[in-house]
Amino acid sequence: MTLTLPPELESRVAQRARAEGISSEAYVERVIREATAQPQRDAAPLPTWPGHALSALRREDLYDDAP
Repeated sequence: MTLTLPPELESRVAQRARAEGISSEAYVERVIREATAQPQRDAAPLPTWPGHALSALRREDLYDDAP
């Protein structure tokens, strides 16, 4: 694939790539990969209560004072 960049943008890309010590092509490839990467899903699994359907918690689920 070929990208045509305006001269001022190409100059900024080259400057940032030089600052990182990599080629302009490698810099653009990294930026595109980072922009299109899927977010990591490191969220903890939801808690489950045996014998109960998953829904909003009731007071009985949290406290022992309910009738």
